[in-house]
This record gives sequence, structure tokens and C-alpha cells, in this order.
Amino acid sequence: MKRPVEHTHTYRLTAGESGAEATLPVTLLLERIIEVATEHANLLEIGYEQLNRRGIAWVLSRVSFEMKRYPAINESYSLTTWIEGYNRHFSDRCFTVHDGEGHIIGYVYTMWTAIDIKRRCVADLDLLEKDLFPVSPKHIPLTKAPRLKALVNPETEDYTFKYCDIDFNRHVNSVRYLALLLNRWPLDYYDRHEVGRLDICFHRECHFGETVTVAVSNDANVSECEITADGSRAVGFRITWRDRIFE
Repeated sequence: MKRPVEHTHTYRLTAGESGAEATLPVTLLLERIIEVATEHANLLEIGYEQLNRRGIAWVLSRVSFEMKRYPAINESYSLTTWIEGYNRHFSDRCFTVHDGEGHIIGYVYTMWTAIDIKRRCVADLDLLEKDLFPVSPKHIPLTKAPRLKALVNPETEDYTFKYCDIDFNRHVNSVRYLALLLNRWPLDYYDRHEVGRLDICFHRECHFGETVTVAVSNDANVSECEITADGSRAVGFRITWRDRIFE
């Protein structure tokens, strides 16, 4: 069986999906990244159903993306993904984001970790056939995220995770972490700025009823942020802002 090295999904941004600026929200972009990666994994027979039989699941470990612009209401856009490489524990997956005319408007890098569902620890991908991971020679011009250092004099706010924050793995959904962070800035800030680049590193799971601290340290056009639980970092973020351009 020939396995597709690449997979593309085309969308159309509806009014109900758009953000306050009538463009693709950053949270929806992350959701689409996860969705398209899942579709490709299913086509390669390394998706949820196949891995679940072995007691394994994919967990998003890192994601970085850089967008030239965001699609607007009623605009078509597509994500194309492929596997850049993998080892016993991780799989690196890249994406290009295209507008309706086929122009590249963004690049995405992700790292996925295989975990043992019962033991909640890193699983061994050597249990799977190498043919299930068709590695592409393609690369994207996106540097990987630098390590996030300890924050200096951050502004903080506590939050307790609720029912709608939890996914089928019974832990906090990746998109909910991002939404929690982005809600730290007021609407008028987003009217003047947008996310040019975003780097996220997931360190540990959070669960229903767990209270976390959201911390933000701003320096010029870069915000370094984290969500901590019991004094340890659960998620680290770096946002690079740019001025919003009105057309």
C-alpha cells in the first residue's frame, strides 16, 4: 500500500469561525493544525484507532508557526502537512499554510510525542513499522523555538480548569491553554496588533479542577508567558507581535 507522503485539507473561513478582526483566529489555526495532522496520521495508519490498540496516543509537544497574514471571512485557505523526521519517542511534522490562490502565507513546525495511555509516560515508537512513517525531504524556512527562560517580574492571574477545558484524553485540550493565555490582552490591543509568530512548548498535563497561574512578561514586541501548576511549568509560550495592517 502506497502511503501519502503529504496531506492537504482546504477550508473556507465562515463568519461564525472568524475572530473580532474578521480573520482566522489563532486558536482556530492551532485547532486546524491538530486536525490536519490527525487526518494524515489516520491515512498513514498511525492515527488514534491504530495506536489505541497498542495502548499509545499522540500528544502535541511543541508547535511554532509564523504567519505572513491570516485568511479573512469567506476566504479559502489550506494546510499541507508531512513528516519531517521521527525517532523512538517523537515525530516532527511540518506544514505550509496557503491562501485560496495557492500562495504560502504561513509555516508551521510541530513535535508530537507518543505516550503510554495507562502509564502516562513516553511510549516506544519502535513498536511500529518504519514504513508507516514516510519522511519527506521538504523543509520549511522556520527556525525552531529557543528554550524559554524563567520569566522576570511577570503579571499573573489564577484560573481553575472547568468542564469545557477538558478533551477525550481527560486532560486540558491544547487549544484551551492558548485561549486562556490570549484572553490576557484587551480587545483594543488586538485591534492594533496581531500574532506574527507563536511558539508553544507543552511540559506536563493539567486536569479538571486544577488551579494554575498564567504569567506574562512583556518586552517590546515579544511576550514570554507560562502556565504553571504547583510551581512547575505546564506550558511555555513566546508571542512575537506585529502591528496590524488595515487594507
